[in-house]
Amino acid sequence: MTEKQDLGEFQKVTDLLENAEVDGREHKDRIYKRLKFKLEAGTIHKFDAKQEEVGILMRKQKWKTITVSAVAVVVLCGAFSTTSFAQGMIQSILARFQVGNMEITQYDRELPVERPVVEKNSASVTQKEEAAVGPAPVSPDTPEHARRGVAPKKLTVEEARSALDMDFPAPGWMADYQYVNSVIHGDKMVEVQYAKGDEVISLLISTGSKNGISTTDQVKIKTISGHEVYFANGIVIWEHEGFTYEMYQMAEKDFDDETIGKIMDSLSTESK
Repeated sequence: MTEKQDLGEFQKVTDLLENAEVDGREHKDRIYKRLKFKLEAGTIHKFDAKQEEVGILMRKQKWKTITVSAVAVVVLCGAFSTTSFAQGMIQSILARFQVGNMEITQYDRELPVERPVVEKNSASVTQKEEAAVGPAPVSPDTPEHARRGVAPKKLTVEEARSALDMDFPAPGWMADYQYVNSVIHGDKMVEVQYAKGDEVISLLISTGSKNGISTTDQVKIKTISGHEVYFANGIVIWEHEGFTYEMYQMAEKDFDDETIGKIMDSLSTESK
């Protein structure tokens, strides 16, 4: 490695390269790649290059390759992110909140919901077209029975507690709304329903299993009646005695903080 090499050893290679008649870029690239491979493999060496110098040369070549690859990735990703498709697919998580077994994730933007377009030849939609289009998107926050379009079974709070073997506290007071029904969801959640005319209040009570919702709106946090209360997607969420409460107010006017506090204070396991 440290001995000088006779330049005459490469004379034949030089003559071949000078006198070779090649057609097109392909042959030149092939010769270049072969020489490059032999240099990197150590079959032939740079004139008067010491071992340390060869190592430095190889390291420089590797860093150059890495740099070029990194630039290529940046360019490709940058180009990709400018497309409308990429802009719709990329989301950034702004914040996460944990309320009992409920995780609230706040994003900077919503992902678009795309539905197939069906050409209609008449004013009415055929059953085949209905199947192709499918039902309108349903919010993940919608109660299960509403998603299925099935009327829930009528249960009292006590019957729901017995069926779940879960002694959950339920409100003894819900302003001027009257108790309607309790609907069981799985083995760790119950929906207690209240109504006033056409207005409905649904209170989901759960424990154990993990749940989650996402939002692009600001998540508000207030302290009401000694509880940290979270407001997200129009849902009022808090924790009480190991249970997570999600109150859906499907009414003309949402409850104010004082009313929410009274509902919390009325939570009890006693039968009403």
